[in-house]
Amino acid sequence: MQASLKKSLYLGLAALSFVAAGAAATTTASAKSYATVKTNTTLTTAATDRNVNLTGTNAIYTKAGTVKGAKIVAPTTTAKKLNKSTNGSANFRAYRVATTNRGSVYYKVVSFDGSYRGWVYGGKSTSKFAGGVASYDTTKTATAPSSSAVYTLKSSAVSTTSNTAFYAQPAWAEYKIGRAKVNGVTLTSTSAYKDTQFTFSDAVTNRAGDTFYKIATAPGATDLVGQWVAASAVTSPSDFNASTQVKINITTTDGTSVASFNYTPTTATGEGTAVDLSSDSALSTKADDAATAAGYKLKTSDNVNQAALKAATIGGTVTLYATKSDQVSMNTTVYIAQSGSVTPVKATTTSDASVTKPSDAENVIVTPTTAFTPFTGAEGATYTAADALAYLNGNSTLKTLYSPKFQDTNASGTTTWYEYVYTPQSASAGTYDASESVQAVYTATKTATTAPTGTTTTGTATGALDN
Repeated sequence: MQASLKKSLYLGLAALSFVAAGAAATTTASAKSYATVKTNTTLTTAATDRNVNLTGTNAIYTKAGTVKGAKIVAPTTTAKKLNKSTNGSANFRAYRVATTNRGSVYYKVVSFDGSYRGWVYGGKSTSKFAGGVASYDTTKTATAPSSSAVYTLKSSAVSTTSNTAFYAQPAWAEYKIGRAKVNGVTLTSTSAYKDTQFTFSDAVTNRAGDTFYKIATAPGATDLVGQWVAASAVTSPSDFNASTQVKINITTTDGTSVASFNYTPTTATGEGTAVDLSSDSALSTKADDAATAAGYKLKTSDNVNQAALKAATIGGTVTLYATKSDQVSMNTTVYIAQSGSVTPVKATTTSDASVTKPSDAENVIVTPTTAFTPFTGAEGATYTAADALAYLNGNSTLKTLYSPKFQDTNASGTTTWYEYVYTPQSASAGTYDASESVQAVYTATKTATTAPTGTTTTGTATGALDN
């Protein structure tokens, strides 16, 4: 009995030893089973060629999924939902590629809204996307309006505080490319374009099914040409109602098209009904505004225009004639925003090359003597703040102005020559008028400089400033 028991215990311990040894071997093998990254490089192909969609077959990890320490960022259940999403934020951009010692390829991707970022299995070849990612066109071709069809912003899209209409690229079409930019500044209002007449050259729909039109022409707002507008933000005055409206075409005597719109009289309805519009003040204002916005002058009181307006009929077309507005030039009034100052101060000008103390140089501009190109436009036409700021930044004389030089003590206690360097910060919108000037605010920066070579500047003032 005891011999039998001893034998059983011996066999049991032997079996346990075998199992333990096997477990240890398994643990060792598991530790050695992690993949290692052999290459990890930045993708350099065109950004649009790296737009991808998750396929839903693989999760997103903090690092290549088979590498030790990889954690899940988004499981396959989430990846599947993103694959089927109709929201543009579910588009992804691939920007790095890694390969492992097992021959697997992983792509580092980021969702267009930045919510998900990590590595996803991409197959066995770096020459094409596979596995958990697939190449993806973020837009699809749509039918564009006729190239001659004229559109304007809907009233609901006109705002002084927001821009939901204009985009540099259609919404969610490209990673980190959103609202339209004018002179490098993101457009944050649309009120300046409330009367602009647009034509379009292309159309696409995005992942959400929203349609966008590419702007081909925009008289008076050429800064928007080539950018995109949401189709839902524009309406076509070309959608003519022959039972209630009269089509108004504004042109020049040489046949140049200036503007067109549909007008709804309040005094008559029914196609073919005669309607005298010669004294309709609302029409006169609308026609004048449309011509002015395009840089032309229109007088509905002219004999030719009066005759056409008197002969108008519902459902018919009236042609009004405009002339090119006179071109006027404007100079600039500068206000200085000193560091710590709440309200910009109107600058004064001087021909003095230097002053005795720093305070004498504050808000003072050495009068420019170099030739400059004035701010020019059609008399009566409006310009935006962005138009004016772009002019200042692009003008070799006005993009940088200077104060008289002065001496002051630097941080090391050494007396040094300084000057204030003034650069454009902002400008106001306005109307082209030869009796007015561009209103601009400049930022002042105290800058070390060289000693002056004389007591006054040389040259003759060119009239660049109205200070």
